[in-house]
Amino acid sequence: MGRYIIKIKDKFFEWSTIVDAPTTYGMSHEELFDHIRITQGEEGLRVLPQRLERVSKTGASARDCTLDDLISGNRAGDNETKLTIDEIYEQYGKVTK
Repeated sequence: MGRYIIKIKDKFFEWSTIVDAPTTYGMSHEELFDHIRITQGEEGLRVLPQRLERVSKTGASARDCTLDDLISGNRAGDNETKLTIDEIYEQYGKVTK
C-alpha cells in the first residue's frame, strides 16, 4: 500500500502501511505542508488538497478505509505492540519543531 496522512486530534501524521506506524511525529498543517513539499515536491503539493479532504471526512487520506481501519493492526508501540489512537497521539503527537 504505502504512506497516508492521518489526523489525530490537532496533529497530522504520515502513516506507513509497511511498518504499520507513524513515520513522522505529529505536525501542524503548516508543518505537514512543508514536509510534503520537501519529501514529495510539486506533485505531492498538487494532490495534497484532495488528500486533506479525505482526511477531514474519515481521518485518513486513504481512499478505501477510515482512520480506525488503517490503524486497526498497528505496530506503533514498543516491540511492535498495538497502540490505541490516544496512545499513538501521546507517543508521537507531542513533538514539534
